[in-house]
Amino acid sequence: MKAEQKSLTSQFETIDALINQSQLDLAVKSLKKIEKKAHDSWSNIAVFKRYILIGEKERADLLLKKALKKNSENLELLAVYSNFLIKENRFDEAENYAKKLCETKYSSIYSELILKTAINQKENDDNVTKNIFYNEQQFYQIYLDAYNSTKNPIWLKNCAVFDITNGDFEKASLLNPDVYADADDAFFWAEILYDAKKYYASLEALKKSKDYLSDYQNKSRFMTSEVKIAALESDIYMALSDMEKSQKVRQNIIDEIENKHFTTEDEQFLPVIFVNSAIWEMNQGNSDSCADLLFYAVNKWPDYVPALVLYADYAYNSNLERKEDTEILALRNAGISSLEMERYDKRRKIPLSDALYRIDNTLAKKNDPYLEIVKLDLKYKTNKNYSEREKNRDLWYLLEDVYESDKTYNYLLVQYALNYLLRTNQKVDAWKVFYDYVSQKNDFSEKRDFWEQFIEKINDIELPICEFAGYFATEYKLLEEAVRIYEYCVYESAGFLEEEMISPEVSTNTCMNLADIYFSIGKKDKALRLYGIISGRETKNSLRSDIFYRIANIYVAQGDIKNALRLAEYSYSLYPQSVRASVLKDKLHLYEINAQ
Repeated sequence: MKAEQKSLTSQFETIDALINQSQLDLAVKSLKKIEKKAHDSWSNIAVFKRYILIGEKERADLLLKKALKKNSENLELLAVYSNFLIKENRFDEAENYAKKLCETKYSSIYSELILKTAINQKENDDNVTKNIFYNEQQFYQIYLDAYNSTKNPIWLKNCAVFDITNGDFEKASLLNPDVYADADDAFFWAEILYDAKKYYASLEALKKSKDYLSDYQNKSRFMTSEVKIAALESDIYMALSDMEKSQKVRQNIIDEIENKHFTTEDEQFLPVIFVNSAIWEMNQGNSDSCADLLFYAVNKWPDYVPALVLYADYAYNSNLERKEDTEILALRNAGISSLEMERYDKRRKIPLSDALYRIDNTLAKKNDPYLEIVKLDLKYKTNKNYSEREKNRDLWYLLEDVYESDKTYNYLLVQYALNYLLRTNQKVDAWKVFYDYVSQKNDFSEKRDFWEQFIEKINDIELPICEFAGYFATEYKLLEEAVRIYEYCVYESAGFLEEEMISPEVSTNTCMNLADIYFSIGKKDKALRLYGIISGRETKNSLRSDIFYRIANIYVAQGDIKNALRLAEYSYSLYPQSVRASVLKDKLHLYEINAQ
């Protein structure tokens, strides 16, 4: 065999010399003789290569067809022949051979065939969709093979787009490459990882994006920007319940607002950053800082609805006078003011008329149900002469008006109606609005149990509506349904299955309700764990105070008075206006004194 191979090599060298001397007829005659001796794949490929070199395509074609009849699974023969057919635009024939190369080291040849076939279809058929390259399953493996062959990350992006288009964020996140091409590439994967709830991995990708961005003088060449990165980074820290870091990221952008030029796309993120920072400052009791941020936001972006809503809320609260205790009143009568009293007296006030004027200006430009609700709410708050009957009348008129125009209840209006009706103890009417909205929107059958259908379709229902469902299930003493719905809201609504992680969008009150249920059914450890998690993520001191008040009561129930007193004192220190925390603290102090 070695001798035969040596003989073939010698003959190929002779043929190559003939080709170089343009003696093509003699070369063809010699190749015909060698064909009979070429039994292995590499010998056949060597003959094929020389036929192609001298333009004998028909002989080359026939040679490999014969070779493949004898050895139809040989990868090298399949790869060479498939490549030949692709170059000849014989795509249908190539399909029969190239598909055997899938998931082999030559799989990129099949990728090339599929892509060229698709391009050919697009060029010859106007009806072929422009999205053909990402929304068909057959292309997924093609992209992966193309990436494995070229290491060009654009192919992996195509796979990720396919996955997220089909709602499979977890699968998309698993494609995250070890190395990113540039700032845009790293930012793309940071977004994918964020959507897959892999927040720490997303932070790492963002850091790479920032590093790439800082290395370039001309940052405008990238679609990614410092503002985009900050917006996503802030959201990640919020999802991780690290509100302080989230605010720090936002503050870095706010501090540079007057010193930098921002693109039109950046301008879409800036009002969100300002409003989130204003909420943070409000929850921390920094009313002046909150006012500064809101005033800037409503002047810079006059039609940004969340800013107008928060501005109206601040305007109302800033004009309220707090109820002061006898100690503070005595100091005022004596002409004395503490530092805290001076801060309160000098607090920034925004006229309600200004808030209403800005809302009316925006409503004149666009119809926004949220602003309509805020305007109606302000009307009730500022005019105490409205009776409950008049408010109910306005509410039902508004609900019916929207229903008549759209044949469905407006989601935001339903939220407002439910909050108002429950706040005014109109529970029967609240249930009717809730039941009608959920049943109609989700096509519930009247013949089946409402709660059974709700839990079946819970993934398709808005989170705030699910939170109301938890309340109603509790109200009607449906314990099993209430726990199932509340656990979905707290954990599963964001894709978390572990109890250590809670949804960044769920309200603190819903988390507290679930913790209360856990405590009431004897699951004290689960209640304490959940209270501990939400105490770390909540920024509003009044709510944090209530959380620690409830934890203190759990320790009282366990007979641990020392820890109960410590938590009651901390609860009171967070929010001295809490009467419950004050009473519990005093009772525990007295108990401890008597025990001594």
